[in-house]
Amino acid sequence: MNGKQRMVEQSKQWLCDALINLMTKENFQDISITEIAQTAELSRKTFYHSFKNKEAVINYLCDQLFDQYFEQLLQQKPQVGEMMLKTTFDIFLNFWWRKRDLIQLLIRQGLFDHMNEIWQQKAIPRYQQFAAPWHVQGTPTQVNYVMAFQLGGFTNILRVWLGQDQPESPEQIKDLMLLAAQQLADSLNNN
Repeated sequence: MNGKQRMVEQSKQWLCDALINLMTKENFQDISITEIAQTAELSRKTFYHSFKNKEAVINYLCDQLFDQYFEQLLQQKPQVGEMMLKTTFDIFLNFWWRKRDLIQLLIRQGLFDHMNEIWQQKAIPRYQQFAAPWHVQGTPTQVNYVMAFQLGGFTNILRVWLGQDQPESPEQIKDLMLLAAQQLADSLNNN
C-alpha cells in the first residue's frame, strides 16, 4: 500500500471513529455528514471522497468487523466433531465479547439488522474457506439457505446476549450453545 492509499484508509478510519463517537451521543438518523467530518477533523470533501453517505460508513465498519472475525475463524486448525464446534464457539463469543460496546451501540441505534445483512453477504463466498464438519456440500442456493440458518442462530445469540445491560460471560453462553447443539443432535439421532 502506497502513501496515498494509506492516507485514504486512515481518513476512512477517522470518519468511522467519528461516526461511532457521535452515535454514543445522538441518533444515527440525526447525525449529519458535516458533524462526522468536523468530528474527524476532515473536510466534507474528504468525506465524499471516502464515502457516498453515512450508511456507507456503517457498511465500512461492518466490513472491517467481519473481515477481522473471519480472519480469526480461518486461523483455527481443523478438528473433528465437538472439539471443532467448541473452538468455533470460543472464537465467535470471545471476538464479539471484545466488540460488545460497539455491538450494543449498533443494537441501540437500530443498525444490528443491517450488520446482519452484511455478514450474510460476506459469509456466503467464504463458506468453503472454513472447513467445518457441519457444512453441507450443495448448490449455491442450498449453501445460501444453510448459511442463513446458521448465521441466523449466531446473530440472534449476539442480539439477545449483548443487547442486555449485564451480558453473561462468553463461557456461560458457550455452555448454553453446546447444550442446545447436543439436544438438537440427540433429537435427530432418536428418530
